[in-house]
Amino acid sequence: MKVKLCYLLFFISSLFSCTNKAKNIEIGSIQQLTGQMSKYGKTLQAALLAETDIINAERMKANLPLINISFEDDKLDPKTGINALQQLIQTKNIQICFGAQSSSVTMAMAPIANQSKVVLISSASGAPEISQSGEYVFRTCPSDIYEANICADYYNANFSNKSLAIIHTNNDYGVGLKESFLKNISNPEKVTVFPFQQGQSDFKTILSKIKQQKIEVVYLIGYEEMIAVFKQALELGLTCQWLGNNQMNDPDIVKKFEKSSNGTVFPGHQYDLDKIKSTHADFYAKYLKYSGGVDLDVFAAYGVDALIAVNQALLNGAKTGEEIKNELFKMKEIQGFSGVFSFDKNGDPIKTIGLYKIENGEIIKL
Repeated sequence: MKVKLCYLLFFISSLFSCTNKAKNIEIGSIQQLTGQMSKYGKTLQAALLAETDIINAERMKANLPLINISFEDDKLDPKTGINALQQLIQTKNIQICFGAQSSSVTMAMAPIANQSKVVLISSASGAPEISQSGEYVFRTCPSDIYEANICADYYNANFSNKSLAIIHTNNDYGVGLKESFLKNISNPEKVTVFPFQQGQSDFKTILSKIKQQKIEVVYLIGYEEMIAVFKQALELGLTCQWLGNNQMNDPDIVKKFEKSSNGTVFPGHQYDLDKIKSTHADFYAKYLKYSGGVDLDVFAAYGVDALIAVNQALLNGAKTGEEIKNELFKMKEIQGFSGVFSFDKNGDPIKTIGLYKIENGEIIKL
C-alpha cells in the first residue's frame, strides 16, 4: 500500500512539474558574457533577470505562463551568435530572442530569425543596416543615423568654424557613426579621422597628433577604450571640446573618465537613472543583486524596454513569432525605462533623443 501511495505521489508530482514546465514561455538572450565588453552583457543579463522577476510575480498572480530566459554568450563573434540562435530555436523552440550587443552579430543572426519567424530584438546594435535586416528584427536603442545626426547638428550650430577630428572604433558601430556624422556636417573634407582597433589601450600617438595639429573639437566613438583615451589626453595636456556617443550614458564609465571629460557633449534618450531608482525601486534592488552592485547603464535600460514590449505583446495574446512581431508594430506609447516609445516600420524605436553633458563626473541633460 505504501509502495502504491509513493508511486501515486510521484506520478502527481511529475505531472505537476511537467505542467509547470510546459507553461513557461521560453525566450532567448544572446550577448557577450565573457571577454572584452562583457560588462555590458552582464548588466543586460542582470536587468533582464530583475525585470523578469517583476513580470513573473504579476503573471503568477494572474495565473499566466511564466517567462524563462536562456542566456547564451556570443563572445562578440557572428558565427558564435548564429550557432547560439539556431540552438535556442531547436532546443527551446523560442519565438523571441534578445540580442546582440554587437551590430555585426545581430546582422549575422537576422537571416536566421527571419527564416525561422523568430523575433530578434537588440538593445545595443546601432548600425544603420539593421533597419533593413528584415521584418522580424527590432531594436530599442537608437540607430547610428539618429545619434550621429543630433551630434552633427550640435557641431554645426556651435563649432562649424573650428577644426575637427574623429577618433572611432573600427567596427560596424564606429564606422556607421562616423559616416553618418560626416554626411551631416558642413565641412567633412576638413576632418581628420583616426580609427582604432576595438580593445586598443594605447592612444598616445593619436592624441599627440591631435595636440600638435591644435585640433579644437574631437568626436570620440568607442566603448570602454574611452577611459584610456581621456586618461591619456589628460596626461598629455590635451585640451579640446569633446563630443561623444551614446555609450557615455553610463555612470560607471563616466566616473572613470578623469577630469578631461568635463564639458563632453553626447546624444542619448531620456535615460534618467535617479528616476529609475525612485520609480522602480523593487526592480533596482533586484538588479543590484544580480549585477553585483554594478550600476544600471543605458543599454541595460534599453534591454528592459525590450522585455516590457515583448511582455505586453504576450499579454495581448501573441504566442508565435509572427503574432509577437505584429503586436510590436501595433503598439503605441510603450512606457519604457528610457522613455515612451514605439516601433517604426523598420523595427527601430521612435523615441525622443536629447543631448547630455558631463560635468565633474555627473551626466547632465542639456
